[in-house]
Amino acid sequence: MSRPRGCTGNPLMLYELDNKNDARRYADTAIQLIESYDINSTPDFFRLFYDYASERDPVVCSTLREVSDETPEVFRRTAEDLLFSHYGEDRQFRMLTETGEAMQDEIMQVCQQVANAGDDVGQFGSALDGLENGLGSIEGGVAIKTLVAQMLVATRQMRVKSEQLEQDLKQSANEISNLQDKLAESRKEALTDVLTGLTNRAGFDRSLQRHCENAAASGDSLTLVMCDIDHFKRFNDTYGHQLGDQVLRLVGGVLHDGLKGRDVPCRYGGEEFALILPETDLEGGRRVAENVRQAISSKRIVRKSTGEEIARVTMSFGVSQYRTGELPASLVGRADAALYQAKTDGRNRVNLEPFAEPPREAAD
Repeated sequence: MSRPRGCTGNPLMLYELDNKNDARRYADTAIQLIESYDINSTPDFFRLFYDYASERDPVVCSTLREVSDETPEVFRRTAEDLLFSHYGEDRQFRMLTETGEAMQDEIMQVCQQVANAGDDVGQFGSALDGLENGLGSIEGGVAIKTLVAQMLVATRQMRVKSEQLEQDLKQSANEISNLQDKLAESRKEALTDVLTGLTNRAGFDRSLQRHCENAAASGDSLTLVMCDIDHFKRFNDTYGHQLGDQVLRLVGGVLHDGLKGRDVPCRYGGEEFALILPETDLEGGRRVAENVRQAISSKRIVRKSTGEEIARVTMSFGVSQYRTGELPASLVGRADAALYQAKTDGRNRVNLEPFAEPPREAAD
């Protein structure tokens, strides 16, 4: 299946502008991509690949085009990242935050302008007061004094209204600030896994993207650890989902306590977790994973009523290091491959990412 051409479309094009034949072709391409890469057939993914096929969104086109020759896993990860970053809640939060900040800045500028205008009104009123006093000594100046008195009344009314407007604007700015605080709190809740208290999948995507960009800019190392509870389905099938939740909380607590500084422990989904380790090389990531593995394997699930040990928890780990210029999906794909190999090799172990063979020397 050939990929769409050069991705030069206008992102502001409306779907209604596609004629029937074009729309059918774009839809067919979107469905083929979903089937070819074994991606969930959801409306969100259909929209993503429809935008790709129709070339209406340059960001989607350029991002997916870069990974079109990568493995299916990398392509899937990239598509998932796009759904979150380009269409998802993070973009909405960012737009709302930026809009709120812009509104607050505008209101503060207007407040300053109103305050300046109030000062000007006050100076004008003071000048009229002086003029009125000076006119008191002039005979026959009744009409003039009456006019000045009227101007003073109007000026004072203007000053009162200006002060009220300034107070109203300041109150509005404070309300916007409070809304931004509530938005930040809601955003934090939206990026936190309720069961374990760790960063959730949406937060993982956002954090990994940011740390990849930082590593690319600074040249610092960045390592990712993907980890998975061994035989987790057995816990649920044998002891029920309540015990399964207890296991997840236990793992979440070990990951939270076992990391420090800028390290980010995440619940990636289900029984799979991830550790984002900034300023850490591959060997450092292996040591962190090994420490966590040992801490987890030392844990036992005990029946509270009897003290009986009913289960032992172990985890498998895959470790990969960021390569400058690569997409986060590629980094995740290599860590996942190492994790899969750890499962294949017997579980309860740490495996490093697979490396390509060094290039052979050219023959003389």
